[in-house]
Amino acid sequence: MQTLRYTLALLLLTFVKVASFAQDGPKLQYSIGAGASIDGNNLLWGLNFTNELNYKLGRRTSLNTGLTFYQSIGNLEGTEVFPGQKSKEQSSGIFITPMLKYDIIQRPSGFKLAFAMGPSLQLGGESFLFNPSFSNSEPSTTYAVNKYQRIGIMTELEAEWKTKNPNIRNAASISAYGTDLYFPWYINATYKIRFGIGKN
Repeated sequence: MQTLRYTLALLLLTFVKVASFAQDGPKLQYSIGAGASIDGNNLLWGLNFTNELNYKLGRRTSLNTGLTFYQSIGNLEGTEVFPGQKSKEQSSGIFITPMLKYDIIQRPSGFKLAFAMGPSLQLGGESFLFNPSFSNSEPSTTYAVNKYQRIGIMTELEAEWKTKNPNIRNAASISAYGTDLYFPWYINATYKIRFGIGKN
């Protein structure tokens, strides 16, 4: 827990330092998106929906705050525990994520490739199959349930490009969340639509 406090303090100091050297005026952008996710720990797949608010700090740097919802809808290993008995394994979460974002590539065409990283609070849980067995020749299953309120690290690689509307941009990203010494726990592939709502 102390290490996480140091990490958050370091990121806050970094944001303040970068903002103090910003040369361009701030610009706000709002994004909505959706895509597919994989729970690598439980081998589940599902959908994610995200909302983001991006605040420009400098020519290449910005502060991105995201709210993402994830829900599993299937099992990568199959849907049956025993013949005729479907698995009830599932995982879900709401992720609150402030990230520092840096544009690695900026092209005159408007194409950008950016990397972002920051702490992420997950509120959610999971249920997974625990020790399936047969009792009196009848299949017996036990599910373990975990509820989470935990902080991990979120990283993201995002490509962004222009549309015909100067106030709307498209983006596609791959993000990964890790916690409890396991990385990546979740992997997300997300398509986004981004709206400019501030001045340059």
